[in-house]
Amino acid sequence: MSDASPYRPRCQNLCCKAMVVYGEGFADAPDYHEGNSEFWCIRTAKGQGPDGDGVSLTLCSDTQRECFQEY
Repeated sequence: MSDASPYRPRCQNLCCKAMVVYGEGFADAPDYHEGNSEFWCIRTAKGQGPDGDGVSLTLCSDTQRECFQEY
């Protein structure tokens, strides 16, 4: 049995269509395809965060980003 938690930190300002429609179960939604979904930052309303870097599930899971606010 694995003790690995499925929890993955991400910024609370990250958003995509599947998140809006399906909530926290978005990763299992038929509309969500990792690498193909368009994410945006709620703070900037763009595909770029307040720190000037891009926005994605992977990029916005980096706790070292200056704009990261854990969900």
